[in-house]
Amino acid sequence: MDCRSFVRFGVLTVLLSTPAIASAQDRQIPSDRLVTITVTEDRPYTIAHSIVIEAGQPVYARTGAELEGRSWTATRTSERGTETIDSDACPALRTIALSFATLPPLQVRPMPSVAHGGEPGAALPMSPSRKDGFSTRLAFASETADGSYASVEVAGGNDYSRWGHDAVSALLRCWGPLTPSRVP
Repeated sequence: MDCRSFVRFGVLTVLLSTPAIASAQDRQIPSDRLVTITVTEDRPYTIAHSIVIEAGQPVYARTGAELEGRSWTATRTSERGTETIDSDACPALRTIALSFATLPPLQVRPMPSVAHGGEPGAALPMSPSRKDGFSTRLAFASETADGSYASVEVAGGNDYSRWGHDAVSALLRCWGPLTPSRVP
């Protein structure tokens, strides 16, 4: 086999094996998607729905001014259908989208991998919990410390649950509530 045939064979092998490798990986979040907010049904206040916030073009901002001026869209999907808003008509969307980057980094500490108790101050802390508001789950792609990307899903986490609640609340002004129908 000559060198050109070997290179063609190698490229063909990579192209044919890519779908198998990709299918073994977790689902990829599109690069223009900032976050998907899944809202839990909470009668009598809201029905279950999801909100997908996506960046307008260009997806990759080169400057802070380009990032600040970017347009955003949000698509809300529920049993009642789909509604889309943009940041030109709903300025709250731009504020919410830009504030997502200010959330603190997640510290990864799975419960089974940490010693709790036995030592003074090492007891399992009682974390604060949300009492009111929209219960949300956030899914997004994030760059990791080594420069690779990871798909992240967060349910809870005080700063993240507060951001999810605040995002849903702020966007209500643009498309209205999804109040459950009253059943007699």
